[in-house]
Amino acid sequence: MAIAEVLDVINYVLVLIYGVMLSTHIAGGVQGKKQRLEISILCLLLLLVQGIIWYFYGAATVRLLYPLIAHLPLILALMLILKKSLGIAAVSVTVGYLCCQLPRWVRLMILALGGFAELGEIGYMLAIGAFYGLLYRWFVPAARSTMTFSRYSLMLFGSLPIAYYCFDYATAVYSSILYDEIKAISEFLPTILIIFYVLFMAMYHVQVQKRTDAELQSSMLDAQLRQAETEIEGLRHMQTNAAIYQHDMRHHLTIIENMVTSGKVQQAQEYIRKVYSDVEAITPRSFCENGLVNMLCSSFSEKAQTQGIELRINAKLPRALSVSDTELCAVVSNALENALLAAGKMDVQEKWVNFYCEVKRGKLLIETENPYSGEITMRDGLPVSEKTGHGYGCRSIRSIVTHHRGICSFETEGGLFTFRAVLPLTETPEAAAVT
Repeated sequence: MAIAEVLDVINYVLVLIYGVMLSTHIAGGVQGKKQRLEISILCLLLLLVQGIIWYFYGAATVRLLYPLIAHLPLILALMLILKKSLGIAAVSVTVGYLCCQLPRWVRLMILALGGFAELGEIGYMLAIGAFYGLLYRWFVPAARSTMTFSRYSLMLFGSLPIAYYCFDYATAVYSSILYDEIKAISEFLPTILIIFYVLFMAMYHVQVQKRTDAELQSSMLDAQLRQAETEIEGLRHMQTNAAIYQHDMRHHLTIIENMVTSGKVQQAQEYIRKVYSDVEAITPRSFCENGLVNMLCSSFSEKAQTQGIELRINAKLPRALSVSDTELCAVVSNALENALLAAGKMDVQEKWVNFYCEVKRGKLLIETENPYSGEITMRDGLPVSEKTGHGYGCRSIRSIVTHHRGICSFETEGGLFTFRAVLPLTETPEAAAVT
């Protein structure tokens, strides 16, 4: 056997391993020693079957039967061993087949430039290793991510390699019409490439837009959580000031006593009114045992009073909840802020907001109800705003509720807007200590 023929056999083995490994990596890669061993055994079995057919019936028969003795078993192996779907397995194999064309072009170029057969086979051998490294490093992660992104992206990504696979076998393996100078056939593959390019660009634009919206929503949520932390800190500072002021009340009483003793009754009355006003201004009202919600209710009660809105609060929350303070603050403050904003646009007799929160059967229940004017546009179950920078409060609420595997709803009926949220709670250490 000539050296070129020996190298050709070696390259045949290498390109089969190259195709199997690329297809396996694109499909998701092997997990553990067992799958690695099973894929290795598969390679040996494929080589054994093809070797037997080659020996008895020749290389032409192997080429004709290749889809049945190589590609179909590989698809089944990816489904059974790697537990992949038929779509991912088929696309992975056809993409691997498409990538097998790359090193062949190196051999063709060497031969076209006048190189002898042995040099062409050596170049082919080196190209297999080089392309495998490059594709594994730069192409495989992107291909795997695209295929698993959505069913639509899998169909679009797989359309080109599947079309090429069918075209190649139909025109060059099972017939020779590709070389019969039929113009329609020669123009078919470029047309497929153009269609694929156009569809891919359209899909890429849609996916980039979705990712941009998701990143914007995530950044807005982060900003609101940071704002919630600032509000919590401000409310706690107010609570601390109230405690300090109450602690210093004895000094005020001493001053008042001295004024009364000295006969300065009117001055004492004015001082009492001033102290009372100062204490009222910094002392949060008591709505429930939960300190954070109590401070938020107190803060929004003052805002509602300033705007001439009647805020009716029914809060029955324990001191400790498994929901973090920042998330709870974001949900409650966004809900109340939206409700006050809508109620503030109503006539005087319709300026009201109902707020309810309670824990029942291990779930946190939150509800706001308020009248509104005009029309509210709902999209994907959320009220949307046409104003720039608005409309993220409800998205923030739903993101937090969904994160806790809860449910929320935004409903409009009879001129009333109702928000409801149900968040499953886990037992807090404080509650566990009580039980």
